[in-house]
Amino acid sequence: MERTTSYNYMFLASVAGLVLFGLAVLATASAVLAFNHTSDNYYYLKQQLVNGVVPGALFFFLASRIHYEKLRKFAFPFMVLSVALTALVLVPQFGITANGATRWLTLGSFSFQPSELLKLASVVYLAALFEPKKKDVAKEGFPPFLFISGVVAFLLIAQPDMGTLGVILLTAFAVYFFAGAKPVHLLAVVLIGMSALSVFVYFNEYAQNRVAVYLNPSEDAQGAGYQVSRAQNMIRSGGVFGIGYGTSQQKSTAFLPEPMGDSIFAVIAQELGFIGVMSAVALFLVLGWQGFGIARDSRTAFGRMLAGGITVWILAQAFINIGAISGMVPLTGIPLPFVSYGGTSLVVLLTACGIVYSIQRQTES
Repeated sequence: MERTTSYNYMFLASVAGLVLFGLAVLATASAVLAFNHTSDNYYYLKQQLVNGVVPGALFFFLASRIHYEKLRKFAFPFMVLSVALTALVLVPQFGITANGATRWLTLGSFSFQPSELLKLASVVYLAALFEPKKKDVAKEGFPPFLFISGVVAFLLIAQPDMGTLGVILLTAFAVYFFAGAKPVHLLAVVLIGMSALSVFVYFNEYAQNRVAVYLNPSEDAQGAGYQVSRAQNMIRSGGVFGIGYGTSQQKSTAFLPEPMGDSIFAVIAQELGFIGVMSAVALFLVLGWQGFGIARDSRTAFGRMLAGGITVWILAQAFINIGAISGMVPLTGIPLPFVSYGGTSLVVLLTACGIVYSIQRQTES
């Protein structure tokens, strides 16, 4: 009981720490853009509080108070709704295109990114799908797993949103693993995924450009490799202690694309240095350690797959973002969890963390 309680508080502390750290970084990363667009340095910070933190905290509380087992009955309709909304993005009257990708959905005056909802829906649905089949996951779970992965892949490739696709497929693979899949089926999933990725890159110019930039970002530093090249320059300039919080002169789209979005890690590295980078990484690692501990201690297979899948999702997205901006993996365009600007992402992340906390609470009781 004592060990479980420590997980409880450490998990909450890591989530709160990431939210606060994200707000502090966003305040400086968005200041130049906010002033240029609205004459208010803290405009985007205020928007993040109103559209992300406040509703996210509310959904975290609600999710943590609802018994996670009740999610089973909503798993299928939730998945259908998320897939439908993601597909609706491709309809010209509803989808918003920016920077060559169509990822946002507008309904009246309200706009959001359905693929963020799809991340959570995928975890909940796959956990509910595999749990009744835990005695024969390989035989009964493998075909629907491939079908669902294929549908999601088709919709996200059409946008295109390869970063989100990578996160969802890694998360789906993790849930399949937690369900008790046989090694031969796990290997089959890896081989199928690698083969499909190779074919996609071969026939898709967008993906080819991303891979080319990854292999040699300096070759077209003023074109396709501009964002990565600029970000890496900022990361190197930060050194150990950084140039100082709020002092970067390069956090505008004139120098660095998406400084408060998927490039925000470069601002952390430049202003806060290696110390700031390691602080952010440490917060994610603590969340991951506690999340996997909650999954391990769960009394049900459904709870184990939910907590484990959500934890893998957050860690995968965090380290794909950090790796992409640092040049370790191809640029994907996904946000840094809890840190990058975006109300949809933060609300969904906090809701997911509320579910993990619900699993923790039910394990304690």
